[in-house]
Amino acid sequence: MSHIVRRLCLKRSFQCSSHFQMTAVIKPTPQITRKQTFLTSTPRLDRVSDAEEQIRIGTDYLNKGSLDMAMHSYHKSVQLAPSGAGYFNIGVCYFQMGKHKDAIKSFERSIEYTPNSADAHTNIANSYLMLKDTTNAIKHLEKASNFNPLDGEVQYNLACVYEAVGRLKEAETRFERAELLGIDKAASALEKLKKKL
Repeated sequence: MSHIVRRLCLKRSFQCSSHFQMTAVIKPTPQITRKQTFLTSTPRLDRVSDAEEQIRIGTDYLNKGSLDMAMHSYHKSVQLAPSGAGYFNIGVCYFQMGKHKDAIKSFERSIEYTPNSADAHTNIANSYLMLKDTTNAIKHLEKASNFNPLDGEVQYNLACVYEAVGRLKEAETRFERAELLGIDKAASALEKLKKKL
């Protein structure tokens, strides 16, 4: 499995949740009726824009190699307004720190906000591979493949793991797909695999 393509994607986009407003009638005295509007359990726009700014700052720190400062900014972001992008980037930091169990938890939190994220499932799979848990790695690579079947790197990684666990026919199919999707090293991996079949 040493030839698996490792890909950690930084999520820079931010999805904000819609804001719900409730209107209540407050009657301080029987003669006066006032109408008051308030937000319930959703961040205000300024908190969302502040959270987006923290993601941008964190990404700048991460690109400069300052994992601790990046992590701090991403945590500030999810405290202001929880998001898939915020938790995803926290997972990237944990992965780069070698804290793979924490990375998995963060990527799973990300999926709570963006359930069809092929990148989050790919990174969960990579974390499981670092923990030598091929069963869960396969499960998440298959989900990533289902969400984005035209991603050659996912097909290639899935083929490598299938090959490592002895599922050679499935590995062959995935190497073929990866080659069709432009992954150059898939052709040589496929040739080596065919010698085993």
